[in-house]
Amino acid sequence: PSGSANKDGESCITDEDVAQVSRNANYEWAFKYRDNALASNFTTLTIGSFVGTLRDHMASHISGKLGPLKLALYSGHDSTIWPLLIVLGASDRNALWPPYASNLILELWKKNSGDRVVRVIFNGKVLELRKEEQWCDMNACPLDQFYKRLAQFIPTDIATECAIH
Repeated sequence: PSGSANKDGESCITDEDVAQVSRNANYEWAFKYRDNALASNFTTLTIGSFVGTLRDHMASHISGKLGPLKLALYSGHDSTIWPLLIVLGASDRNALWPPYASNLILELWKKNSGDRVVRVIFNGKVLELRKEEQWCDMNACPLDQFYKRLAQFIPTDIATECAIH
């Protein structure tokens, strides 16, 4: 049960009301970030700069520019995690409204061969991708493939791309 009650103890909101709000939010966010003709542009302009920061921090770590950094922690909200899940091509099971206290972990690994891979974990499980977007294994995605995916959503000149003509 939703647990909401008025001063007389009567339920103010039903479980179905909560479920409907969730369905509406899922539809709206999927449409904005994934399911319309301008979704890629919208995603690039809203979360793309942060995606670029994530990529740049990984590259700086690999090159040694960040020193002995072992952990970079970013804090956000559902409105930060959700578009990142869309960028990564998360399955509908994963790319719906993130539950409270959700976490998205990007692990950068160096294999014995020297190759770098990225592991993506969402709420304790390796991220599952949409059937339409099986672009990489999120348990060990080769870094160059991961960078290539991110590059699709990183603006080259955010000021110019945001300009209204």
